[in-house]
Amino acid sequence: MTDIDPKSDIELSTADGQVVVRVPLAGQVSGEWLRCYERLARATEVPVQAQARPDRAWIVVSVPADSNQKEVAATLDAARALIAEADAAGRAPSTAQTETIARDWWARKQVSVPRRPISKVEVVRTGIGTEKRWPLAGALILAIVIPLLLPSRFSLGPSWVVPAIDAVLLVAIAAADRGRRGRRPAAVRALSIALVAVLVTEAAGVTTRLILDLVRGGPETNNPTDLLSVGFGVWLYTILAFAFLYWVLDGGGPDARLWAPPQFPHLAFPEQLNPVVAPPGWRPQFPDYLYLGFTNATAFSPTDVMPLARWAKAVMTMQATASLAILGLVIARAVNILQ
Repeated sequence: MTDIDPKSDIELSTADGQVVVRVPLAGQVSGEWLRCYERLARATEVPVQAQARPDRAWIVVSVPADSNQKEVAATLDAARALIAEADAAGRAPSTAQTETIARDWWARKQVSVPRRPISKVEVVRTGIGTEKRWPLAGALILAIVIPLLLPSRFSLGPSWVVPAIDAVLLVAIAAADRGRRGRRPAAVRALSIALVAVLVTEAAGVTTRLILDLVRGGPETNNPTDLLSVGFGVWLYTILAFAFLYWVLDGGGPDARLWAPPQFPHLAFPEQLNPVVAPPGWRPQFPDYLYLGFTNATAFSPTDVMPLARWAKAVMTMQATASLAILGLVIARAVNILQ
């Protein structure tokens, strides 16, 4: 085992504004050990060299002449720490050690490699990551129908106003998206954000109306059937609204996720955290965000999808809070009526 020799003294010299410290070593120092120590010094950028004669070996540390006590001590400590690392490397077969290091590096890269953009040819050939229209259409139709089924007092105006706005925006998105090849135009992105903003605003309105009725007493709170049907409608509407919100904001939207996915996702799905469980080029689609909205509304916390961006944490917090208030108050009121 190699270490500094406490029985010998260090040698000091000055040249070109550098103080050169020769620290004597004790123990066997082979040529392989010296070469290993030099490689470690270059890799860690520690200003030290190893020198040897048949009867003596040193580590030679160079520090600027104007260094303070802390800097000099840190450099010498780093040079000494490399001695133990060189010893450990010398005890293992160099080929096996290098192979192990290379395999560890590759394993880390496989996990942390960013999702690369996929070409149009790959999208057309595999279909991976492309959005299916029927889940989006089905969810939007349901979001348009639910406000029509709620009591009219849950709307600021006529109950058909918000569904009509949603329908107009949906038609505008379909018209702007017609015949596109490749990326969607910016107008589609703007119209999609406007549609989601209407959904979220309406969800906030009906949730507030229901909570006020539950606290103060509203017409639907006196009948358990009416209460449960209205409460379920409001709860389901909030799930749809937040699912569309996640879908349109995560990674810059569905178009950006497909053609130029961000290096670091805003919402981390299991398929992104562990690429082994998903096919190459996997991208989250609307059903994945609908599942996220449902689980967050029932568990009141993240389940398998982890929020990484601050906006995602804030939105999931708001949804969990609203869902907890809706379910908690509706169930409590229903139990009270039944008693």
